[in-house]
Order: sequence, then structure tokens, then C-alpha cells
Amino acid sequence: MSSKAKFPGFPLFDTAELIHDQADLELYPDLRAALKSLPIAQESALDDFHIAHRFLVKYSDVSGTYNRFRSEIQRFLNYTWLVARRSLSQTDTDLVSSYFAFLKTPPVAWVAPGIYSAFENRDELRRFNPKWRPLVHRASEDAPYSVSQASLNASRTALQTFFKYLVSRDYLQRNPLLDVRKRDRNAKPNLNQDRDAEVRRLTDWQWSYLLETLTELASGDAKYERHLFVIVTMKSLFLRVSELAPRPVDRGQIRTPTFGDFRRTVVDGEPYWIYSVFGKGDKTRQVTLPDAYLDYLKRWRTHLGLTAPLPVPGESTPILPSQKGNAVGKRQVQRIYEQAMVATADRMEREGFRDEARQILAIRSETHYLRHTGASQAIEAGGDIRHISEELGHANATFTESVYVNSEQARRRTEGRRRMV
Repeated sequence: MSSKAKFPGFPLFDTAELIHDQADLELYPDLRAALKSLPIAQESALDDFHIAHRFLVKYSDVSGTYNRFRSEIQRFLNYTWLVARRSLSQTDTDLVSSYFAFLKTPPVAWVAPGIYSAFENRDELRRFNPKWRPLVHRASEDAPYSVSQASLNASRTALQTFFKYLVSRDYLQRNPLLDVRKRDRNAKPNLNQDRDAEVRRLTDWQWSYLLETLTELASGDAKYERHLFVIVTMKSLFLRVSELAPRPVDRGQIRTPTFGDFRRTVVDGEPYWIYSVFGKGDKTRQVTLPDAYLDYLKRWRTHLGLTAPLPVPGESTPILPSQKGNAVGKRQVQRIYEQAMVATADRMEREGFRDEARQILAIRSETHYLRHTGASQAIEAGGDIRHISEELGHANATFTESVYVNSEQARRRTEGRRRMV
């Protein structure tokens, strides 16, 4: 995608930790100037900003919800002000319908190749990050941007909550989403709907090659022990990146994954190990540790110099301690994954697997591949999908079935290959 086109808009709201200090805009000179320059009345722009700000403050203690709502409202306000050239109080059904059409084919200038913070610290002020954009395109640069139905549904959910708030505050007379046609909220027609559902996962060979590569690297260089542990843990315990890093749970409080989150329990006379995950939506779930995983857990604890081979009750040591003694953050966990994938691709290239190396490099930033691989392999091995759904943190097994490839599809394709001509 070209980066030459100039994005006409700007970010509006800071992180959940800083949103409370943003109301007077004292530390935000770029934002003050941008609001004054909009093609609508300045008083209306400020009113729009402040009521949206008050709405977001309500959700600032729930980081996942706050981030989703913030992203959507920033997009919608930029569109409303700069494309529709209206104020928020003038929002109607036609505007919302045109907004959904805009999301399906946005200008290149509105899309960034990655996630960037909205504001940066400069001269003790919060200034615009010029790399920020309302939309993100994580695929390869050669592929065109396209919005998924799931993304459009998430936009609708966020706007539905926002519009209800505006109606309750008499900022809008009626929720404009109520009359938007369903087809206007749908993604572009999928001309390949007859395809099998695909899960973005590693093949069994790719996973084995990745694990073997990291095991060899860690055996030769201790700095790769962290890579081996992170990759095995994310895949075996179905974890997201955010579930291995510190997360805000309440205003001023941070929840850090520690070895105390591992716990030994006995069921019907048999000992089991479980791991408590503080996951998406601020919900806690428990994941059963495979017996084979315990050797990697022991190996990591030995590397850290911990005396007990397995965690003990109440142990407060971070699972991924940093050099400063606290815990590594989400972005560093992301980098560990990327480094592991690049190292694996390098080995593939050296050993003549060039096409496979390119495939691994293409997904070097897609950390969810590990979670999906672990879940898919567990289902294909005959695991009860209801139990796996619970350990994934899904609301129900039906959703899990709709997302993950199961053994029936694999069996169908294997039988098809064996048919005689």
C-alpha cells in the first residue's frame, strides 16, 4: 500500500490510563489545533469530543472494551467530521449507512500497515503520532485491504452502545442504527463461500519444525530458552499474547501472570496441573497442562534458577521476568514470537525449504497461529470440543466448532485423495 497519500484526520483519545487527564486538553496542543480546524463549527466539534470522552471514561477500567470502543469512535468521528462534514448531533441513518460503505472500501490514506499508538510523549506534552491511522491492514502489502464481517459486527456493537448513550443524554433524538439495512452492515459478498472453512494454523510439519528449531537453538544458546518456553506455552495452553503479559485490571492496578497461577490439583485420585488465565473480557479460565508440557515448564524454571522444579502455591515470581525484575510486556512477547518464526524460516532456507520459509515469514507477526494450532490439533486428536471450548475461553462449543477445523474435514479430504481414478 502506498504511504504517500496524506491522511486528513487525527487521533482523538489517549489510553485508558490517561483518558481521565484529557478532558481539558491542556497537554494536547495538536488535538486542540485539529479540533479548531475542522470543517464544522468549533463549538460543535468540542461538544462532540467531550461527550465521546465522557462515554469512554465510563469504560476506562475495562481495558479490552475501552480499546474497542475507542478505536470505533475515533473512526466514526473522523468520518463524520471530515467526510460527511457533519457534527455528531446530526448523525442519521443515511450517514451511518454511508459510513459502513466507507469501511468496506476506505481510502489508502486511512489504513496503516500496523498498530501504532495515537499519541507520543514529546517535550512533556502528548503529541500526535504521525503513523497512527483509524484502520489497520496486517496482511502482506501486495494484498488489498478488505474488512471482515466480524470487524463490521464489532463496529456495529460499539456504535450501538455509543448511540444509546447519546440518546440517553439527549444528544441524539433516536438511535440511527435502528433503521440501517442489514445489507449495508454486511461485508462484501464472498464469491468463495463454497470453500471449506479455514483455520489460520500451522501444519503439523511446520509446528514440529518450529519446535525442533527452538529446542536446538536453546540447547546451544541460553538466550533462546525464553523463545522456546513462550512458543510452547502459547501453543500448548491456547494463550493469546496478552495473556502472558501484565494487564490493567482496575484503575491503577496491574495483573501480572506469575508461577502462582500454576496449580496442582487432584481429581478422582489422579494429580493434574492447571493454569489460571486472566483472559479476554477480563474473564478467568483454567487450562489443563498436558503432561508433556511439564518438562518444558521445569526446563524454564531451571534456566531462571528457581529451586523447585515445579511451581509452589503462592509463588509470586513472574512467568516471564524481565532483566529489571518485573515482567516483560505484550510487545516484547510479540517480538519473541517474531524472532522465533524468523529463526525457523532461516533454518528452512538453509536446508532448502524455500517455499516453506516464505510461508513462515508471511505469518511472523500472526501470534494467534499458535493458539489455533494447539486447539486444532487437540480437536483432531479426539479431544471433547466442549472441554477445549472452555479452555479456549469461548462462550460456547458451537462457536469453537465454527472457528476450528475438526477431524471430520481432515478425514473427508484424506478419503478423497485415496479414491481411484
